[in-house]
Amino acid sequence: MGLFDTFFSSVTGGSREPQKLSGVELELRRRLTVLASDETTQDAPQRYFLRWEGQVQGVGFRFTNANLAQARSLTGWVRNMEDGSVEMELQGTPANIVSLLEALHASYERMGTRFRLVDAQARTPLANEDGFSPRY
Repeated sequence: MGLFDTFFSSVTGGSREPQKLSGVELELRRRLTVLASDETTQDAPQRYFLRWEGQVQGVGFRFTNANLAQARSLTGWVRNMEDGSVEMELQGTPANIVSLLEALHASYERMGTRFRLVDAQARTPLANEDGFSPRY
């Protein structure tokens, strides 16, 4: 067991059950998986507005998303909201968006951080967007 696992198992009482995905996230992943498996849409950029709730502020959520998005050639932005939620827009191939969602949950699972996707809306892709960045 690594240092972080030892620390976080003591903080969480040793029980770190995997978080269940929200219905919103399950539907988004289903939709993206269908697009990723179709030769006519697998490379077509998709854009989504997402809103997360739970332990999403004070845990590096914006910067984790920015790093994960950049590593997957996704573009967009992420920002903290006054109500404690986090909003983001991201754009890229369906497979890369699914990969970001998987990596995001994996990044926070061992710490016991709980968050859920509560809103996912398709948006029109932007032609000249460059990069992914946290907003303030």
